[in-house]
Amino acid sequence: MAGAVLLCAGLGPRAPAATTPTPLDPSALEISRRYNNIPAPITFVPSSLPPSVLAGAPLLVSPYTPPRRGPLTFLGHFFRQYGITPHAIFNQYYFTNPNVGPRNGRFGLGTGIALGFDVDLQKMIGLYGGELHFEEILFRPTANAGYPSAPAYAGAVGTYFAGIDMHNDLAGGWLALMTYYQRLLHDRILLSVGRTHPRRYFYFNNCDNALNCTDPIMQAAAGVLPPPYATWGGYFTSRLVDDLSLEAGVFEANLNQYYQGGNGWRWDTRTATGYLLIGGFNFRHLMISHKYGGRYQLMGFFNSSRYTDPYTGTAHNGRAGGEFRLQQMVWRKDHAHPVLQPLPESLHLFGAFGFAADPSSPFKGLAEMGLSYHGLFGRKLDTEQIKFSYARASEHQMLFQRRMRVRGGGDPAMGSQNIMRLELSGHISVMPGIAVEPTIQYIFNPDNYYNPAARTISTNGVVLEAALSVDMGFLTGLSHK
Repeated sequence: MAGAVLLCAGLGPRAPAATTPTPLDPSALEISRRYNNIPAPITFVPSSLPPSVLAGAPLLVSPYTPPRRGPLTFLGHFFRQYGITPHAIFNQYYFTNPNVGPRNGRFGLGTGIALGFDVDLQKMIGLYGGELHFEEILFRPTANAGYPSAPAYAGAVGTYFAGIDMHNDLAGGWLALMTYYQRLLHDRILLSVGRTHPRRYFYFNNCDNALNCTDPIMQAAAGVLPPPYATWGGYFTSRLVDDLSLEAGVFEANLNQYYQGGNGWRWDTRTATGYLLIGGFNFRHLMISHKYGGRYQLMGFFNSSRYTDPYTGTAHNGRAGGEFRLQQMVWRKDHAHPVLQPLPESLHLFGAFGFAADPSSPFKGLAEMGLSYHGLFGRKLDTEQIKFSYARASEHQMLFQRRMRVRGGGDPAMGSQNIMRLELSGHISVMPGIAVEPTIQYIFNPDNYYNPAARTISTNGVVLEAALSVDMGFLTGLSHK
């Protein structure tokens, strides 16, 4: 399952602004000293270290929250004396499909327990800008998961939009992160190398929801496993001007270790099918320096692996595509106040537009837009979202699904290539360190990507999902400063 979730885009003091900084609430000045901007994967991180979790995830603990004393506080203090910041976060995911898919009314359960640490090598041994990062994700317990996906929950719901949320975790755990990270030239250049995943740097979660920011272009078309499944990879970013950065990464393409029940600890590349190249530009306005913060990312990818067209059976090497993602604050409640809050009640617009230039790709295009409201009723960590998504399935994918149906004596009609989703979701802070994320989705023209041999074409219907996130490191005193 996807790993831990900590913090979202918005605050950080390092990057110089293109305009005169907006005055901040005095209490925010201490926050700005504690939270450093890193012009790479994310704009809001919990220390001088880059995030050990996926970019763009919602907050579990507010920067205003004082350190919590717990049974492991002494251990956390001991580690931090030597530049080590541990974390432990429990995530559990719940799914059901009341009336959509080949088998209605099924249930799925997934778990992701993220255990890891970050090491500040400057504090430990005096190496300026050097950092180490480690994370292991444990996936048990699960229910109705597995591969092949057709008998599991993903096959019951069928459609990609809903099925991708339920990762079919075969192993009990996976090495999700083990990298060396280096900042150079006053943080204008950042390098990372090791065992990692592209979505720690690219295709950031822009919808303020840890569960449903899925991407058919990045995962199904580009051909990479969902996070946090890590392979060998390297990442580079350079700040070109104040708010604009160049980004590039190269990652091992290796789906086979997953299908063979691996756990990420086998580090040879004999099962690799190729490499994945990603590059592009990242533009950001930070809330520490701009009244209306935002982030824009333009990327292209190329996967050198060999692909087989599911309909024609022909094979070829290489698949390319691109995507543009955005998140922009468009309104804030304190817009007329002379001193601004770093976590204001505000409205954000987000969206993504992508394509894959390959007729054998299961999906050819993606377009989605949504609105996210932050801080309703003064609850700074809460967000509510509405999102509309459109995915264009390739003609060959739908012809393949029809062929599989007909072979089983099913419906010979052609399924629609135009798959749509309307989604309402929220991130609700129960208490510092604990949050829940309920989601309701209505799927229009659902495909059967995860169960192509199903005998019927699925009708429109509802999917219900929820996530529970518990920052065990904060609650026990292990992680929070």
